[in-house]
Amino acid sequence: MNKDGHVVNSNPLHRKLIRGGRGCCAFRHALALAAAACLLSAAYAQEPDEDDDEDEVRQTQLEDAPVVPQTDLEDAPQVGQTDLEDAPVVPQTEVEEVVVTGSRLALTPNELAGNLVVLDRDYINATGEATLERVLRQLPQNLNATAERFGSSLNTGPNFSGASTVNLRGLGSESTLVLVDGKRIGHSGFLGGVTDVSSIPLSMVERVEVMLDGASAIYGSDAVGGVVNVITRKDYEGVELDLNYNWPADGGYSEWRGAVAGGFTFAGTRFRASFTHGGHSGLDGSDRSATLFQREIFAGPQFDIRFCCFPAGVHLPILYRLDGDVLTLPEYQALSEEDQARATAETHAVLPAGFNENSTVDDITQFGPPNWGVETQAGFHTLPESQRNGLFLSAEREFGSYLTGAFQVRTEQRETTYQLGHIGLGGQTFGANNPFNPFDRNVHLRGQRPDLGTVSSQTDTDTLDIGIDLDGAFGDSGWDWEADFGFSSTESDTDRVNTVDGARLRAGLTSDGVTPITQFLSGETAESCAEKGGSLSFGLCRVSVPPPEPVNPFGDFSAYIRDALNAGSVNEETRFGGLVRGRFGLFPAGDVRVLLGASHHTTSLDSATEFQVATSDAPIGAVSSLDTSAERANKAVYAEALMPVYENRQSLAFSFSARWDSYDAPDVTYREGDTPETPEDLPAPGSHSTWGVGVIYTPHPSTRIRMSRQTAFRAPQLNQLLLRTSQRRASGFGGLLVQQPNGSLLFATALINEGGNPDLRPETAYTSNVGFEVSPASLAGITLKSSWSSTLYEDRITRLVNTIIDPENLPSNTRYLAEEDIYFQERRWINASVVQREGLDHEVHFSRETDIGGFDVQVRYSRTLTYDVTVDPAVDEPASILRVATADTPLAVVSPSATNALLTWRHRGLEVGVDIEKRAKTTTTRAGVTNVYTPPTVADLRLTYSFTPGGLLPAPVWAEGSRVSLAINNLTSSYGETRVSNADGEELEQQNADRSPLYGRVFNLSLHTSF
Repeated sequence: MNKDGHVVNSNPLHRKLIRGGRGCCAFRHALALAAAACLLSAAYAQEPDEDDDEDEVRQTQLEDAPVVPQTDLEDAPQVGQTDLEDAPVVPQTEVEEVVVTGSRLALTPNELAGNLVVLDRDYINATGEATLERVLRQLPQNLNATAERFGSSLNTGPNFSGASTVNLRGLGSESTLVLVDGKRIGHSGFLGGVTDVSSIPLSMVERVEVMLDGASAIYGSDAVGGVVNVITRKDYEGVELDLNYNWPADGGYSEWRGAVAGGFTFAGTRFRASFTHGGHSGLDGSDRSATLFQREIFAGPQFDIRFCCFPAGVHLPILYRLDGDVLTLPEYQALSEEDQARATAETHAVLPAGFNENSTVDDITQFGPPNWGVETQAGFHTLPESQRNGLFLSAEREFGSYLTGAFQVRTEQRETTYQLGHIGLGGQTFGANNPFNPFDRNVHLRGQRPDLGTVSSQTDTDTLDIGIDLDGAFGDSGWDWEADFGFSSTESDTDRVNTVDGARLRAGLTSDGVTPITQFLSGETAESCAEKGGSLSFGLCRVSVPPPEPVNPFGDFSAYIRDALNAGSVNEETRFGGLVRGRFGLFPAGDVRVLLGASHHTTSLDSATEFQVATSDAPIGAVSSLDTSAERANKAVYAEALMPVYENRQSLAFSFSARWDSYDAPDVTYREGDTPETPEDLPAPGSHSTWGVGVIYTPHPSTRIRMSRQTAFRAPQLNQLLLRTSQRRASGFGGLLVQQPNGSLLFATALINEGGNPDLRPETAYTSNVGFEVSPASLAGITLKSSWSSTLYEDRITRLVNTIIDPENLPSNTRYLAEEDIYFQERRWINASVVQREGLDHEVHFSRETDIGGFDVQVRYSRTLTYDVTVDPAVDEPASILRVATADTPLAVVSPSATNALLTWRHRGLEVGVDIEKRAKTTTTRAGVTNVYTPPTVADLRLTYSFTPGGLLPAPVWAEGSRVSLAINNLTSSYGETRVSNADGEELEQQNADRSPLYGRVFNLSLHTSF
């Protein structure tokens, strides 16, 4: 960034990506689309008569069309194109202006330069989905979102609370900003940084507005991928009741929810209130087909042994067979070369029931990959058991002619239980030196010990969101102001029952009980290290300690099982903000609208755990406990303007936005026992400026062209800044593999530095969008939209874990210490990765009223043209993760295309809808093993009848306004398919849980009525 606050790209690779040929070609392609829109408009649209009044060609936004149901607030022709000549179906109507996401100015959707998608109440009802998160998952641009299912990760930590997130463009859930009524609602999860949309009941949602462009210049950090703004209902009259019950055709669980809501006016104050209750009985893994999961994760009632894993799915031989006899490795090595040539190598062996340390290999009769069956999944919750209660209250009052005040509070209490299966071993090394090992070599053990009980996690989550808003006007000057205060808190508390102390268990499995072991201790001085009998080198104290007791995996190791361990976190956010906006009559084409605002946010994260909560690639993956808190404040000022340049039969307007954010240094406290530690002089993330420009050109009343260019950024998350650095010395499997000149790999000892990084810079992004929409008058009822978008995401914060290195081309996080003949690697969060994404989005909306009923068709199609990731610019070239992802890619594989089609027919109270979702297949390659996943084509059928006067069925007065609906989700009970193969194309057993829908065919019965 230069002294003027402008972003300067000093990295040649970054400049190359910005100016890259594909980006330029795609931009020219988008301009060609816009030109095609003009030609298409000219071909189909009829010119308005010159005597038409100018008001008749001015578009009017309808919030609730009285005759034809909306299909999209932005561009549905029956509500947004009523000014077109010869539009005989929908009359011109003046209603209240709709202000939408993407600007804090009082703009209509037609005045936005960005790409906005609106999912209104009619669309939400037509999907037949019962929760907000499932509605949002059907959006083609929502990729790799966190689901509530077993094993899903919430910002690299386990999803204890069954939360769900949104991930626009596949750029990460932490890069998608979620708002409720235009306000932030805080973060969720043990490590914070993401927002749980499942805490918002669908019954209180009026519509969802999705801005598919970076919007940091409007809303600040986290809006790189886009913005999801949930607009709550405000039109309650009387009391409404919604009941919903789900049950799958295959059985296994039930799901229910109920909501009662209402609104009334008392003493000049408008009140709204709603209460929701819901629950899920939980889905056990044994209640679904064995093809959903593979036995690597859900091992069988007996142990299987192997020694793995190497590239292309190769396992080293465990046992050998010769002339009917089973041989151990030493027995095989003692054979003659001729007998060795005749011996058959076995890489898998299933131990019979009752096998123990006194058994011999002769007792083993089953060889080959095990397939235990669905019964081994008993006790595994693939979907959690949950209970939820939510309350929403609001009050709004006008104080005179120029001041309105509003207060609202939303709270949810959730109880979530995950059954995590029987205690067992998941591939731990059973050392050859362990006196209980009968195999004379190291092996890996997998299997369950049902006699030792099951593991479960029980989580209580409390969410609170409070908002106070004041809106006023400066008399009749045309200027108004807003001020708001907000507070959000998500507190979770997890008890984990029957947890295995994995570190002690692993140490005991590889111990002989005699040979001392070496440990490297951090934080020791030379004196304290000497007192322990050790020596200090490179900040680590090397000491020799007695060996742990050997563990017998076939015997009683209940001493390594804890009855209950606890983890808890509190995510809080406090916000203050205010703005003024108004108009300047500077141009003949119309008033220039301007806005100035300022805000102050404080975010805090308090986390404590007694057990390991993160995955191996997470910042706390190497620690077993954590107790820390951090707080950081953000100050911002921002401005917006909309300037009309020309307004007649055609119109042209420019929009501008700019924002400056400043972050204070984090206030961090680490607690270990009763001694808190507060590091001093932690660096501040600093300040960052963003800007956006846009063009809205209407060459004809039926055609609109939009262009925008914006910068965006995401500040480092607190968990990435606050974790203390820990060091460990690793060798063998825990060290590095060094590539040799002949291509072979050798193990090397390494000093591994892990933890947080207070020196992280904000991530930056550049987004561009060119699009058009056309509603030909001669094709009444049809609206077409098409847009091209591009995102260059720089300085992505990633945690590099390089297990294989080239000594001639070291990655940016690794260096060689020649004096000690050791590699030093920082496995901390660093600003490294670069993402280049380009894609096309298309929408077709059709609506028509006929004598046999009304028809609505909505088709959304999103195609990703380019998705390149540079993991480490120091050593890597850009690699595509479009359709195919490799092991060292920090982002998940991205599907190249996704389609959602919604077809609805309605007649005299009866409504029939079909919702179809399809995504392209993807491939993941790790260590020579390739997983090809083909998602299912999911079709939903919905039947709804509304009791209205003149309907197909006579309706008593008390039933008018009620509706009953039956939806059949996943009508054909389709599941995805995963095929696993090695480098030679040979099919292998699955290595990961399948990503298929877990529900199968589900029936959803719902009732809505009002009093």
